[in-house]
Amino acid sequence: MENSLLSIILISVGILFVPFLSKLLRIPVAVGEILYGIVLGKSFLNLIQPSQWLDFLSSFGFLLLMFVAGLEVKLKEISTLSLKTKLVYIAVPLLAFLLAFFIGNKFSLPSLVSIAIGVVSVGIVVSVLREKSLLDTHFGKTVFLVGIVGEVISILTLTLFTLYSEFKFEFEFWLGILKLILYLIVARLVLLFLRSFVWWYPNRFKFFFEKNPSEIGVRISLAVMFMLSVAASAIHIEPIIGAFIAGMIFATVFEDTESIEEKLSGVSFGFLIPIFFIYVGINFKVPEINPETLTLLGIITGASLLVKVIPSLLLVFEGVPLRKAVAGGFLLSAPLTLVIVTAELGKELGIIDEGLEGILILTAILTGILAPILFNFALKEERVEDNDS
Repeated sequence: MENSLLSIILISVGILFVPFLSKLLRIPVAVGEILYGIVLGKSFLNLIQPSQWLDFLSSFGFLLLMFVAGLEVKLKEISTLSLKTKLVYIAVPLLAFLLAFFIGNKFSLPSLVSIAIGVVSVGIVVSVLREKSLLDTHFGKTVFLVGIVGEVISILTLTLFTLYSEFKFEFEFWLGILKLILYLIVARLVLLFLRSFVWWYPNRFKFFFEKNPSEIGVRISLAVMFMLSVAASAIHIEPIIGAFIAGMIFATVFEDTESIEEKLSGVSFGFLIPIFFIYVGINFKVPEINPETLTLLGIITGASLLVKVIPSLLLVFEGVPLRKAVAGGFLLSAPLTLVIVTAELGKELGIIDEGLEGILILTAILTGILAPILFNFALKEERVEDNDS
């Protein structure tokens, strides 16, 4: 009981003060939360022990993180893009994965590590772009949409890899692929049905977004998230896919979701998501530091930056200046959440050991710190060039 109370107090202190410390240290808040968890957890002070309630709150926070990320996906906006633009947005993450597997093969790294090098996530991307007031600019929207497409491709890649790791190319693998396809088809049918229903009866749905004590909109959004997450888990698909797709469906059906996003973001980013990142740090065990570990960490971190920057040069075909394209590549190099998920998944499947898992989490932390710094440096350099001209 005393340990539980101490855990609650220490996590609450972290949720309250880490944002201020992170701003002081000029690192992303999520990275600061992980570092805070590392100090309190297995690696150093060992003041907080993993527990059932922490497991639940952490999992809930992660599902909400993916759901909110899905809410950012505006399928209507993506569908209006030209074919050339769509191809560029798809080509960037695909090329990143190809380069990641090439480098992984060159250094004889496990396939899961190559996936961790290539994954793309929008968590830090959105945070930095919002902080710099760039999210509504052409450059910001371009990097954000590339990140969204990359995140979808990354999640699907992880799902396919999980199926392959468990079943190879046996019957169960193809059955899993069929289930995934059917899941996506059903999700799309649900989307089309809800869109039609809302179009025919718009007035009946207005109260979802109005202020009311029952918070119907929040209830429906969370219900959709849980139902699709459970459905995904039932057919052996990662629940995060269900949460992400639920967010996309909700944002597409109800286009005016700003109030819902604001309400969910308050409790999500203000409480549950920080618990997820702190808990990652608590469970993290620093690997043995030796020349071999440092070399591998350097290779994976350098590769993570390289495989995002090179494909991002394709953004020049979308009217993005070369230096900004490089800056966008640096920003996409911080897929903090998905690298952590990939590491934990690999440990659960027995593909990597605890040491390699620790190196991947360290990579997530390093790229989470380096990517925004390099992004800011590239943009600052461009402003200097613009002023000189």
